[in-house]
Amino acid sequence: MTIYIRGMRFRIRIFLFLVAVTFIGSAQDDSAAAYNAGFLTIRTVDTTRIFKPDAINSDRLHYRPLDLDIWYPTTEKSRNTLSFGTLFGLNEERANLYKEGDFTGITEEYAQFFAATLGLDSEKGLDLLKRKTASYENAPIAKGKHPIIVYMAGYNGMGYENYKILERLAESGFIVVSVWSMGLYPGYMSNTILDTMEQVLDGELALDIIIKDARFDVDTNRIGLLGCSWGGMSAAMLLDRHPEIKAMATLDGSEVVYYGDTQEEDILLREIENADVLHPEKVTAAYLYMESGNKWDEFTPTGEYHYYKKLAAPKYYVRYLKSMHEDFTIIPSALEASEASIKIYQELTQSTVLFFDTYMNKNTGFKDFYKKLVAGTDITELPYAYNTSIPKKVVLSGSVMDTKGNTPLAYVNIGVLNKDWGTVSNSEGAFELELNDTHLNDTLRVSMLGYTPKTILVKTLMNRKAGYKIALDEAVSELSEVVVTAKEWKFKTIGNKTTSKFLGTGFAYDMLGAELGVRINVRKKPTFVRAFNFHVSYNRLSAKAIFRLNLYKIKGGKPTENLLKESILIPIEAGASGIVTTNLEKYDIVLTDDVIVMLEWVEAEGQVKTGEGIFLSLGIFTSGTYNRKSSQGRIKKFRGLGVGYNLDVKY
Repeated sequence: MTIYIRGMRFRIRIFLFLVAVTFIGSAQDDSAAAYNAGFLTIRTVDTTRIFKPDAINSDRLHYRPLDLDIWYPTTEKSRNTLSFGTLFGLNEERANLYKEGDFTGITEEYAQFFAATLGLDSEKGLDLLKRKTASYENAPIAKGKHPIIVYMAGYNGMGYENYKILERLAESGFIVVSVWSMGLYPGYMSNTILDTMEQVLDGELALDIIIKDARFDVDTNRIGLLGCSWGGMSAAMLLDRHPEIKAMATLDGSEVVYYGDTQEEDILLREIENADVLHPEKVTAAYLYMESGNKWDEFTPTGEYHYYKKLAAPKYYVRYLKSMHEDFTIIPSALEASEASIKIYQELTQSTVLFFDTYMNKNTGFKDFYKKLVAGTDITELPYAYNTSIPKKVVLSGSVMDTKGNTPLAYVNIGVLNKDWGTVSNSEGAFELELNDTHLNDTLRVSMLGYTPKTILVKTLMNRKAGYKIALDEAVSELSEVVVTAKEWKFKTIGNKTTSKFLGTGFAYDMLGAELGVRINVRKKPTFVRAFNFHVSYNRLSAKAIFRLNLYKIKGGKPTENLLKESILIPIEAGASGIVTTNLEKYDIVLTDDVIVMLEWVEAEGQVKTGEGIFLSLGIFTSGTYNRKSSQGRIKKFRGLGVGYNLDVKY
């Protein structure tokens, strides 16, 4: 599931590249720190790059803006330390400066979002904003020559996402420059090679600025890189351009790539791999890669680009077997989500500080610490073992017909049962589905409202790659009788009414057959459905999209049988946004129990390009969001935030 925060994008599977508050616990006694952590920001522009091409030269956004958050050693303390709210509020300030739209109030909304995604009361997120960091704003810079570390943040991230590690580095005598990168105008960071290169160039500018700033005495012979998530890829590209850099560490960085999750990501990552911007075999800098342990939980890799394995330089690998991507930011430990998350973040912090101290200051300590660390029961120094044999691809094509009338059936779900490989037939019943020989023993399921589903062994289709016709029998069903007595109707809207423009989730360009939904509680029985409503917060589709409404019964907290007997299609024009309402009175839908309401993307009337998508509003909705990535795939529930679906009803 993808979460979109306007100008920011996150995969729930890989969680968030956003971070919260005061570190709970410490891997070592802070009293032993050589310095305190000072903090300041630098706002500048790069006049060699255009940010807003259609703006005149005097426009403040014509040239590329860049804001740097800097943590540095100080021997003094100012009277007050920064609160997390002040540090995190820089995100709102910069969004209003550099992005399109009004982002006032997103600080509080994001904070509640953090708490909700961890299954906590959303109000606890607001409490986080009040907590104190250990960063002393504008404190005097300690005298002496200091090594420098460039921190490359994740998608649209800043230093707040791992500020405790940056503080600890400053307390150990390092100057840390956190690079806030927006990608190309209008400031939507993605994993295209162009956006990634913008972050690389931002990192180079940050280095140049801090070296030339008279306030800092930088040791240019001791430069390091620290990346987080997508910032790991940017850091690796930056390292390739600057062989003088001594050391690089990344927190679950994307310079290690496992293909096979989504077609969109595979295409974009392949472009980077083939672009001749990474040459790990030539790297001489020491390298530390810290990886999460759940990356293969939801898909089977079809390939990899493993930066660590390609290196010949001194290198170290740590994988926390029982960790998730979010554990590599400060949020779970700050909110005390679990003892494990606290321990993991303590060790990540200490590993990072000791690694740079060893390879940039020539102090001992990291190697012994590393040996003890990887001896732990939930940690390994062995990378994921990927089978290097390349699966043979097979494209199945054919059509789905009605057995009785021999007519084409539109928008039929076709996919590998319980796996995220599927598609939907088009308006003429035709389909194409790319599989590979790893699916030989899997089952293909074909289903549609009003018809009896059919299952077929994939291996029986492998020899018939084209023109396969699948016939479905019309299902015979009896409608339950509903007795309506004369009464005065009461009208109500039930469900999630959010119209947030900042929090969203949705459908990427390659997700035909995917579904998103929420549970809606039905209090009165029977309840008659009058209309279905939702809010499109952002629409980057260049073609008209067709969605299908599905209403599922619930068993064991999961969706089961579809209550509808015919397809209810909802068109959305290219680029259209705002509230979408569909009148349902003619369908005579009667609910007698709670229902899971889902939208399924079934067609795009035109070409949808790589990187495009449509996003629906999310709200702080404790029942969470249900997500199916493709036709016939498993439906999974993501807690905390609910997609904004609601029903107009009468009872």
